[in-house]
Amino acid sequence: MKSLRLKSLGEYGLPYQGSKTGIINEIAKIFPSTDHFYDLFGGGFSCSHYMLANRARSYKHFHYNEIRPGLCELIQDAIAGKYNYNVFKPEWISREKFLSDKEKNAYIKIIWSFGNNGEDYIFGKDIEQQKRSGHQAVVFDEFDDYFIKTFHIKKWPMGLGIKARRLFIKKIIRNEKGRIDFERLQQLEQLERLQQLQQLERLEQLQQLQQLERLERLERLNFTTLDYRQVKIHPNSVIYCDIPYQSTSGYGSEFNHKDFFDWADAQENPVFISEYKINDNRFKLIKEIKHRTSFSATKNSSVTERVYGNKAAAK
Repeated sequence: MKSLRLKSLGEYGLPYQGSKTGIINEIAKIFPSTDHFYDLFGGGFSCSHYMLANRARSYKHFHYNEIRPGLCELIQDAIAGKYNYNVFKPEWISREKFLSDKEKNAYIKIIWSFGNNGEDYIFGKDIEQQKRSGHQAVVFDEFDDYFIKTFHIKKWPMGLGIKARRLFIKKIIRNEKGRIDFERLQQLEQLERLQQLQQLERLEQLQQLQQLERLERLERLNFTTLDYRQVKIHPNSVIYCDIPYQSTSGYGSEFNHKDFFDWADAQENPVFISEYKINDNRFKLIKEIKHRTSFSATKNSSVTERVYGNKAAAK
C-alpha cells in the first residue's frame, strides 16, 4: 500500500492559523505505532491528514477532535468533494456578508478571513473592489472595465478552469516584468494574488483522501466536536495535542493551561504536546523544530517549536 507523498499533496489540511502543515512530517516521527491515534486539538486537520496519508499502517483507528464549531463539517464536506471546482463555483463574499455569516458558516469564517484567523475580513477596504474584479473574472467569466484595462483581455482561452486561469494571469505578469513600471506591476500582482481561491484549492485537495486506494482509511477516521476532557480515550493510544500556545489567543473561550497540564499528566497513554515552551517539570522535552512562520510580529521570522511528552511519552 503506497502512501500519498507530500510532493503530490502539496500541503496538509485546511489553510488555518497555526497550522502544522510545514512541520508535521517532523513531529510525526516521534509518534509510536499503536491501536489509536488522537488528534485532540485538530484545528485545520493537517496532522490527521498527514497521518492518514503517510502512517495508515501504524494505527487501527484515527480520532480527530475540534471544539470550534463548523470545522468538522467543513473538513467532511471537503473530503466528500463539495468544494471540487467542477461542482462548486465560489461566490464572492463581501465584507458585509463575511461579518454577518462567519459564525454560522465555517467556509466563510476560515477561507475568507485574514490569515485564516476566523475574525477579520481577508482584504483591506482599499483593495476589496479590485479583488472582487479578479474573482468574478476568474470564477464567472465576468470581465469588468477594471480587469480588462489591467490585463488587456476580454475572455479566457478555451478550456481553462479556475486554477488554470490563475496560472494564465501569472504568465501575463511574467511576460510583462521588465517592460512595465513598478506601479503597473503592483497593480497586476494585486489582482493575481486571489488568496481565497488559493486557499480553496486546499479544501479541494482533501478530496484526494477518497482516492487512497481504499476508503477503509476514512472508515477508520472518527470525528468529534468535544472539549478535550470529554473525548473517550481508548487503551493503547497515542494522543497529540496542538494546544493554544500560552502566548496566543484561547481555545474558543479562555483556555486553562493548568487544568490541561494536570489532565495530560494523569493520562496513562503517551501524550505529546506542541508549545513554544512548557515550564512544568512533569513534561519532558522530546523534540525541537526550527522553522519560519508568517504569524509572528516580524513576518517570516524563524521560530522554534517544541514537542513535550508526559511520563508515558518520555519512556
